[in-house]
This record gives sequence, structure tokens and C-alpha cells, in this order.
Amino acid sequence: MLETLRAYLRTRDASTYLVGGTVRDLLLGRAIHDVDVAVQGSASKLARAFADEIGALVYVMDESFDVARVIWETNGARAIADFARLRGGSLENDLRTRDFTINAMAAATLTWNGAAETVIDPLHGLADLRARRVRAVSETVFRDDAVRLARAARLAGELDFELDDATRAWLRRDAPLLQTAPMERVRDEWMRIVAGANVLSRLRQLDELDLFGRILPEMNALRGVTQSPPHLYDVFEHSLRAVATAEEMERARYAIGGGDAFQAQLAAHFAQRVGGARTRRELLRFTLLLHDLGKPSTRTVETSGRIHFFGHADAGAALAVAALRRLKFSNEETAWVKTVIENHLRPILLAQNGMSARALYRYFRDLGAMGVDVAAHAWCDQRATYGAAMPPEIDATLRMVNGRMFDAYFHAHAQVVAPPALINGEDVMTLLGIASGPRVRDWLEQVREAQALGQISTRAEAVAFLKTRRSGDQKL
Repeated sequence: MLETLRAYLRTRDASTYLVGGTVRDLLLGRAIHDVDVAVQGSASKLARAFADEIGALVYVMDESFDVARVIWETNGARAIADFARLRGGSLENDLRTRDFTINAMAAATLTWNGAAETVIDPLHGLADLRARRVRAVSETVFRDDAVRLARAARLAGELDFELDDATRAWLRRDAPLLQTAPMERVRDEWMRIVAGANVLSRLRQLDELDLFGRILPEMNALRGVTQSPPHLYDVFEHSLRAVATAEEMERARYAIGGGDAFQAQLAAHFAQRVGGARTRRELLRFTLLLHDLGKPSTRTVETSGRIHFFGHADAGAALAVAALRRLKFSNEETAWVKTVIENHLRPILLAQNGMSARALYRYFRDLGAMGVDVAAHAWCDQRATYGAAMPPEIDATLRMVNGRMFDAYFHAHAQVVAPPALINGEDVMTLLGIASGPRVRDWLEQVREAQALGQISTRAEAVAFLKTRRSGDQKL
């Protein structure tokens, strides 16, 4: 992607520099999927000309600061180039307006060959890069843009760097400002933390910096809310560890039921995007963090000391929806999270009740593809409940249930999950002599369920089934 940009810029009389994360990541040997370009002159004009040349999408991100983004496809992947006019009239002044020293380095776009000695580095970002340190450019960095509070924690976790002592102090001091920042930008930093590696330690760091509860104030009520055995932790700690179990599940390539028969299909499933934004994998992690939000308000204690949380799934789903709306998640993402939380206990109930063929059919009838997500959620939830002490019999039962679910969804989909229609609504109205309405849908559902259970398989059998059921109803 960088060569595509360079090839175009060689044909232009434009003074440009690679800046920010582009220089940092190239120095670290990390793959880059986007390029930051500082322009001496009109950035949006150059961006439009580049987009026109390669047939790419372009839009202005910030008209007042003359920032534009170009998006195109290269080798099957999305590439992004952000063009921004130099601030302050010079490259050095522009670098001094940035957030962290490791993001305040620049290099000539056309001539830089990746060598550290030719990097333009007035704020000593190279020294911090070598020391694996995140250091703020100035004391006012977070006051100038409160989103940088979340970005500091995200960068430290993503790069496995340490925060500079002064930067850490400024983070804690300015943490309350985070609640005034644009929530969609905070959301994007937050989700990169939640979706990243070593997620448990990164969430703990956010909490230690007083940022966690600023982003998700709903989680504060979970602290110290105790639970009965087999739960090992209070609700807050359990929620953090549930996210960590998702990371473990990913490392194990989704070996959570059915042996290795479904691992590739599960990996592909969780790589799918919801509403074109975040993946099922990312949203599953976030949902695991939120899934017990309803427990504080539904907590009851028997005289024996046994603790219950009746109705916490529905109560938690409502709180999660409010949180996602505040953080500007899409309607599709919000509905996805809501559905998983409302149903997160269903796989456990199926396991406890033996999971009949009818129960399996109704599970996927209600949830469709999300039945897979709910099953994975339940697996992570249970692992976080028991920790390393998960009883072998429970582990085996969950794997059996998951195996049956995954087999139904991935291998027997046309029979169990979505059997082809044998009759339609017109058939039902004609055969039974009833008018259009909810009763027609109910009769069709009875046929579909009988078909999924293997009781009927042809149109003639469906017609006979309807007539027999109708006759039985009339006798009653």
C-alpha cells in the first residue's frame, strides 16, 4: 500500500511526510494497514487527486484542520491513507501537537528507507521506542483531546510498552475528562483494548488508571457483589475473567465441543462482521464483560445464605443496551449483544435438561446463527465460574452439548435449523379453511418443527399431519 502511495506522489510536486503510527510501526517491524501523511499545503486536495488516480473512496474527516481519508482495496485487504495539513506552519510544530513521543516522529515519504538515523525526531521518540515506553508529548496532551486517555492505555497494551511515570500521573489526574470525549472515538479505542492480547491485564490497567469505570460506569455496581459457589469471584472479577476465557478459547482455536470437527467453521463464524463494523469475536468479548450487569439489582439471599439472581439476564440486557447506545454502537451490534445476554443461560439449561431434539430445534428457531455465539458465550461464562477447578463432568457435558449444537448448525442445518418449506400459508388456509392471521403462522411452525424432528419429510406427509392435528383440535 505504501508503494501505491509513493508511486503516485512521485508524479506530484508535493512536500509530504510519513508521520505518527506509520513511522512507529515501520520502525518496530509491524505490518501497517494504514498510512498517515502530513502535507505542506492542501491535504484534502491531494487526497482527492490520489483517490481519483487509483479509483478509491475519499472523504473529508475534519474540514477545519484539512484532514481527508482515502480507502481502497489492495491484495484483498482494505488500505487507508490519512492526509492532514501540517499544523503550526512547520513539521516540528506539527509533531509537537501530537499525543505521544513515539507518535511524534516523521520521515520523508518518498526517500525514507526505514532507517532510524534518518527519522525526524525532535521529541526523542526513538529513545522511548527503544525503551518500550509510552510518554506524553506534554502535560496538556489529555486536556487537549480526552480520547488520548484511552489511547494511552490502548497503545501500552497493544505494543506491550510501559507508561512513563509522568504520563501515568497525568492520566490519573485527567481521567474524569474521558466522560466528556466523543463517545464513538472512545468506543473505538476501548474495543481495540477489549479485542487485544493479554486482555485481563489490560483491563486491570484501565481500572488502575481510573479509566475503566469512566468508560463503563455500569460496571462499577458489580464490584464486591458476592455470589454463591461454585462461583469463585465477585461479579466484577468474574466478568473480567470471562473475557479472558474468550481469549483462551481463541488460542485453543475454538476447541469447545465436537473435537476438532468444527474449529475451522467456528473460526470463520467469529470472523464475520456484525453490521459491517466489529466482528463476532470482538463483540463476544465485550458481551462477556457486560453479561452480568443485571445481577446487583436482582440479587436475593435465602435464609440459608444461598444467593440468587432471578431475572438477571433480562435486567442485564437492558443495561447493556443503554451502555452500547451511549458508546454509539450500531443498532445491529446493540441488538446482537442484547440477544446474547438475554439468552446466555439457555445452553446451561439445555445441558441440565438433557437437550432433546425438540429443545435443540427451538433453540435455533429462536436464535438462528446467534445460537453459535450464545453457546460459545456460555462456555466462557462457565470456565470463568469454575476457573481451573472446573469439574471434569461439567466440562464433558458442555462439550457434548456444544458438539450437538455445532453439528446441527454446521452439518445438519437444512434438517434441524432451517428445513425447506413443504407447504405455505396459502396451503394452510385452503386445507384448514381458516383466514390469514397468526393462526396460519402457528400451523406452519408446527409443520416445520415436526419436519425438523424427522416426523415428516414430504408435502403429502405435511398435509396429512395438518389434517390430523386439525381433527384433534376440533375434538377437543
